[in-house]
Amino acid sequence: MKSSAWLRAARLKLHTIGILPVLVGSLVAFNRTGDLKVANLVFAELIALFVLIATAFGNDYADAETDRLNRSFNMFSGGSRVIPEGLITTRQMLIATAIASVLSIVISVIFISFLKGHPFVLILNLMGLIVGVGYSLPPVRINYRGFGELFVMLMYGPFSLFFGCTAQMGPDLDTGILYLSIPPALAAFLMILITEIPDTATDRASGKKTVPSLFGEKASLVIYALCVIALFASSQLLYTKSVIGRIGFFGLLLSLPLGGYLVVLSLSKEGRAPKKIFSLCAATFVFTVWVNVVLSIDLVLGS
Repeated sequence: MKSSAWLRAARLKLHTIGILPVLVGSLVAFNRTGDLKVANLVFAELIALFVLIATAFGNDYADAETDRLNRSFNMFSGGSRVIPEGLITTRQMLIATAIASVLSIVISVIFISFLKGHPFVLILNLMGLIVGVGYSLPPVRINYRGFGELFVMLMYGPFSLFFGCTAQMGPDLDTGILYLSIPPALAAFLMILITEIPDTATDRASGKKTVPSLFGEKASLVIYALCVIALFASSQLLYTKSVIGRIGFFGLLLSLPLGGYLVVLSLSKEGRAPKKIFSLCAATFVFTVWVNVVLSIDLVLGS
């Protein structure tokens, strides 16, 4: 029973959208060199996974009280609910946050020591922990300072791609990675924004400065719709600039019906209804995964 509670708290399914950009970054290196170091990829994904788990645990710990008050949560928002349901205590969750953080660092050290990975991987690991765990926990508490969604875009976009690439061939940040990271970054923004909407009331009560708590649900859904349009527009630009190939461009175009559905539903009068928000959350998750998968295939077959 306890193990199932911890698996639920880890929120492994949702971390798909966090580990896929690392894969994209690894495949950037493969596209350049023709060599994919599988062991390096596995270690990079493990490091990223434990950072994401530490982030999830830290969020549950920090939001324990507000999650108890939240009645509009769904499987994508409102935390894992294990603390409000009495399955795990706040003290246990804080300890688990520290353990997951340390494990990510241990894996980085093993990677550097035994697989001769670049030492900069450890620095990126620590930066990821500062932003991820610090998103909810003091003294950083990014989501209480306003526009934390921009940090999410940065971490799930250029940072994750750069991390995956660094694990393969060392630090080499160029405009190519920055441009390629635009679709994953926008997709991550869509995901965090839509999952914040059910938590608007409790986020306001707790003092969080999320986009929905600052500007309201209606304005947030308009921003969401504009961001979907911007993602497709960026794919056209990236294709024109040869940052992505035909597979990437037409693969993203295949999701146009889904993108149209997201825009129409988010701008409809029923868009703020709980069932519709849940549908948007689920569809956005699928959309985010698709964006990263398409870019991965493009990098492999375009090599």
